[in-house]
Amino acid sequence: MAHQIRQAHAGDATGIAHLISVLGYALQADEVPARLEAYANDASRVFVAVQDSGAIVGFLSFHASPLFHEPGALGRIMAMAIDSEHQRQGIGTALVQAAEEFARACGCLRIEVTSGDRREKDAHVFYGKLGYASDCRRFLKRLEEIQS
Repeated sequence: MAHQIRQAHAGDATGIAHLISVLGYALQADEVPARLEAYANDASRVFVAVQDSGAIVGFLSFHASPLFHEPGALGRIMAMAIDSEHQRQGIGTALVQAAEEFARACGCLRIEVTSGDRREKDAHVFYGKLGYASDCRRFLKRLEEIQS
């Protein structure tokens, strides 16, 4: 079945929330519109893959940040998920290509993506095939939990 890549809107909330749950995060559909609004600036986008039927089968969130130490910006794929029944159909590649096109328009010099060690056999191979390479170790410190 054909799919279209477009910018997400509030009507996509249920589909996006479902896909985020596949990644292991708890995000309720009623929280998605506020998140999309927070991403509604010049340097952020949420893209969705939509089937002809209107079903959301994939999403990708992206943010560009200006670099301080050199000209340009750094793009970051914040999250991406494809419905399990629709994987290996080119949807992930199309979403990444949409993010890369947007990144170029934002003046990004590079794009980074974090993919956990547990995703080594699928996501890491996927990103490698698209030209992404592992090049450093990430250090992470959790700050206080966000209060809802």
